[in-house]
Amino acid sequence: MPEMSFDFEGLIKMIANNLYSEKKVFVRELIQNAHDATRRRIVLDGVAGRIDVETRPQDLEITVRDAGIGMNREDLVDYLANIGKSLTLEEREHDSTLIGQFGIGFLAAFVVASKVRVTTRKVGEETGWLWENEGSKEYRLTECEVAAPGTTVTVSLAGAEDRGMIQEAEVRTLIRRYADMLTIPIHLNGSREPENTLHMPWEKGGLTAEELSYDLRFYVERTLNDRVLEVIPVQLHGPVQAEGVLYITRDRFYTVDQPRTIRLFHRRMFLCEDQPDILPQWARFINGVINTPDLTPTAARDNYLRDDKWAALRDALGNLVIEHLEHLRDTQRPRFAGIARFHRMSFAAASYYYDEFFAKFADLLLWRTNRLSDEPDDATVSDPLNETGTGVALRTLPEILDRLPGPADQTKTLQCVTGVDAARQYFKIANAAKTTVVDASFVFEPELLEAYTRLPGVNLRLVHIDREDAPSGDAIFRQAGGEEGMAAQKLADRMSAVLRTPHGHVIRTEAREFEPPDIAAVLRTDARTEAQSKAEEVLLDPNASPGIREMAEAVQRMSHGTGQRLTINSRNPLVQRLAAYHDSAIPEVKQLMRALYHSAVLANGQLITAHAANAFHDQLQQLMSRSLEALELEVRCKALDDRLRAAQGRSRPGSDATHRSFFMITPFASRYRPLIDACREVVEQRWGFELVVASDHQEDHRLLDNVQVLMDAADGFVAEITDSNPNVMFELGAAFADRRERPVVLLRENTSANGTVLPADLQGLLYIPYSLDDASLADHLRTEMSKSSSLRELLSAGHHPRYISREHLARRIATLNLTASALDELSSRYRTAQDWLAAQPDDVGRLLGKENEGLAVWIVDRMRQADSA
Repeated sequence: MPEMSFDFEGLIKMIANNLYSEKKVFVRELIQNAHDATRRRIVLDGVAGRIDVETRPQDLEITVRDAGIGMNREDLVDYLANIGKSLTLEEREHDSTLIGQFGIGFLAAFVVASKVRVTTRKVGEETGWLWENEGSKEYRLTECEVAAPGTTVTVSLAGAEDRGMIQEAEVRTLIRRYADMLTIPIHLNGSREPENTLHMPWEKGGLTAEELSYDLRFYVERTLNDRVLEVIPVQLHGPVQAEGVLYITRDRFYTVDQPRTIRLFHRRMFLCEDQPDILPQWARFINGVINTPDLTPTAARDNYLRDDKWAALRDALGNLVIEHLEHLRDTQRPRFAGIARFHRMSFAAASYYYDEFFAKFADLLLWRTNRLSDEPDDATVSDPLNETGTGVALRTLPEILDRLPGPADQTKTLQCVTGVDAARQYFKIANAAKTTVVDASFVFEPELLEAYTRLPGVNLRLVHIDREDAPSGDAIFRQAGGEEGMAAQKLADRMSAVLRTPHGHVIRTEAREFEPPDIAAVLRTDARTEAQSKAEEVLLDPNASPGIREMAEAVQRMSHGTGQRLTINSRNPLVQRLAAYHDSAIPEVKQLMRALYHSAVLANGQLITAHAANAFHDQLQQLMSRSLEALELEVRCKALDDRLRAAQGRSRPGSDATHRSFFMITPFASRYRPLIDACREVVEQRWGFELVVASDHQEDHRLLDNVQVLMDAADGFVAEITDSNPNVMFELGAAFADRRERPVVLLRENTSANGTVLPADLQGLLYIPYSLDDASLADHLRTEMSKSSSLRELLSAGHHPRYISREHLARRIATLNLTASALDELSSRYRTAQDWLAAQPDDVGRLLGKENEGLAVWIVDRMRQADSA
């Protein structure tokens, strides 16, 4: 009968390109064959050998040697040279620890090899054999001398580009990855200790539960480089067989399909990892290491078949997790609560997908609620709203129900929100109303909250306050009453007539009264409102496909007339002020109405579309422009007000509200410093007035405005006119233009520095001649100034506080050697003798600082004595 033939080279290419995902798996296959040979010899004669791996990358060779059962000529012909026939598979019924299954693993060597040599001798026989193949269907089989039973396989690589995979470090990694659980020791390049672990921590006997937990935690963190929250030992020895460790990870993911770290071993040989369906869909927070004989590997041994055995193992592992959590719940409730808090969203997913999980743990699921101001802070809750001052707490539903008013045996009303980001505004409202609101906006939560109301023994009615009004007794949105409420409702009616969505839908506006008053408006949405908003966004997008636009138009038709629901707060000051404007046709009023709506959109969050963002931008630009206009107007008004106050203050005869001052009009040249000092001695030390020089004061950042402010506040003027300095002439003209009966004293040096002739307007006026070289210049000026009748009248007009200059203060307390900054602080705070008479040592001490506060009493006494004298 004719036999089928095959192309060996083509078969090898097919295996390389389609069966094995990586070339280096040939090392795994060689170690697996050596393991099975060693295990078969243990069964045969009890000899437990070891596996030795030798790497010679410089020669492009790797050798795997075992002291197993070996092969004779018949074995080599029937199995090694017969593709697809597996001796291990035939003998597995006598030894369940054998791994081989398909009879094609040996071919993996030819994916990288130019030549494979096998030397072997079977236990109980004296003849050894050499089997050689150079990558074709033809092989050579010759007798040879082999010292001891066992098998040695040497692979010569075909190309230097694959040398890296037989480097010692790489092979060590492969051994620990694929063969870590094998109970046959594997040595690399003659290593003293085996490279594989051999015995797993869950296989140790005589350990307490605490000791086992510690060993499992250490193993996981060392092997998987993961952080462990809780370990779950796996010991299944019934219809489903598996052993290992599952654990709850410390890593949290806020997605439904979060990554999973699970290493699977089949009969102690690594199979695959990170296959999410080895556990139930709900167990996203569970990772682990599992060894099982119950999976059916694929031919490449890098995955498994999704068959009945797989389904049974998945369900058994899921039940094991449930049992462990139940045990924690019943025996270590605080620890279970901590785990549930840490993996709150993962527990919600488990409850959604697994009815039994929900039935058992529904009362222990944690829900995000507002935290009232008088409640203690929960440091374990990290929430962005905490940073805004809105407290957040995590509570179970039984805890929440206990907080609600009413007897426990009667139906209670629970207010909740399901809109994304709705908690940002509703938690603040609930805190002000001193009630509790549950945020059920995260994935799975709306359905779970509804499902909880249907559990046996639960008497609970849900009110979605972001969509509907609660019964009056439970409402946080109350009907707006009184005159303010009526005005707000009329404003709401006007806003309903004005406000529209981008596609013309009415934005229904209503007035309610709610806390706190600083929230002007809230936008209450439901699924239909959100769908309408998204549909409008699609229709505004020119790149939307025709099919998507057609769907959006259908949504628009279905939601036509529904619009959005805006609730304005009748207690809000902005709403009350806007309600006073009855004419909605005024452009500014319309803008403010839209701004009120946009503020609610921003607070709501979920309806911020591209169109809304553009509207926010345009309105913000207008607001900034109006704000700048108002700021500029405020500055101008302030300047006018300051001038008016100064004028009014100086026009009141006999006013003693502050000390008197003279403004000195003089060039800034340093040669006039002696004249300024002499005038200061007369005005400040002898008369008790302040001498103001423009260069010493900065009341306004603009020079001319600075001079004007100082001149407006002056009670008189002293002007140096020798050189007819233009600035002096300008300021002197201003002084004469608004004299308000303020005296003006003119000073001129005996000999002009440059022979300048005075302007004609000044030539007829009296002036005081002086000499900068005059040693008694101050006495001379005092004598001559006293001849002015207007000045004498000012000096004798009413009582006024005596001015104490910084220099005068420094001389009085010179023995203390205070710093310049301390003198500046005292002089700025206590400017007159009356200020020092009223000064309190404690206040002075605070100005002096801790180092000098002990001097305050002495300073106050010193200044009071000096003033009395």
